[in-house]
Amino acid sequence: MSNKYSAPNASLVETSESGGSLDAALAGEYEVGIADILSEAWQKTKGIKRYVLGAGLLMYLVMFVVIFVISFATVMLTGTDPESTGPMAVLVQLVLQVVMMAVVLPFSAGIFIMCLKQVQGQQPEFGDLFSCFNKTGTLLLSMILMYIMIFIGYLLFILPGIYLTFAYVMAIPLIVDRDLGPWEALETSRKAITKHWFAVFGFMILMSLIMFVSMIPLLLGLIWTIPMMAVAMALLYRNIFGITRF
Repeated sequence: MSNKYSAPNASLVETSESGGSLDAALAGEYEVGIADILSEAWQKTKGIKRYVLGAGLLMYLVMFVVIFVISFATVMLTGTDPESTGPMAVLVQLVLQVVMMAVVLPFSAGIFIMCLKQVQGQQPEFGDLFSCFNKTGTLLLSMILMYIMIFIGYLLFILPGIYLTFAYVMAIPLIVDRDLGPWEALETSRKAITKHWFAVFGFMILMSLIMFVSMIPLLLGLIWTIPMMAVAMALLYRNIFGITRF
């Protein structure tokens, strides 16, 4: 017999998760579906091209300015040509690489957020491009750790490096959507993708081939393939882990 004075049993917690889930991903309970992802990505590219291409152009403009400023400051303060091979030039190149990563990563994460919104049927905003600058440190540390682990992998007879190169592809998206720490994101990506590593490998290789072919006619094809590939990565992430924050 029901109690009419009891609290309702309906869940009051609303979730925006779509696609897979973290637990299901770690258990390998997802499908890559290369043809389906590319087909859906092509359909959902409409309306986001101007955001992705505009964001990319702005990112490269900022990179150019940063590189110019650092190179100019180096020459003025130390008299060292960044193109030389001395110890100071090597240090300058290392600093440039770190600074470029610090610029590219939050921009790339912002583009990924735009694509997550597009995948969810929401309207991307240009302001999304700047929404991950507060995570620059986490993104940078994760990328440095990733490079170190992949480098070690290539030293160990190459194959472990190839394995990690593709196993870590979802680390940055996990930081963006799930707010994971650097090592946690790397390991979560690796453990999940290991379950379907060859499918993800095939997906990444096919995307690279599509990008390469699109460059042949005077690079014009990139106007469509760059946004399409960005959306495809968001769809792959959705299929594996689900989307929780956007």
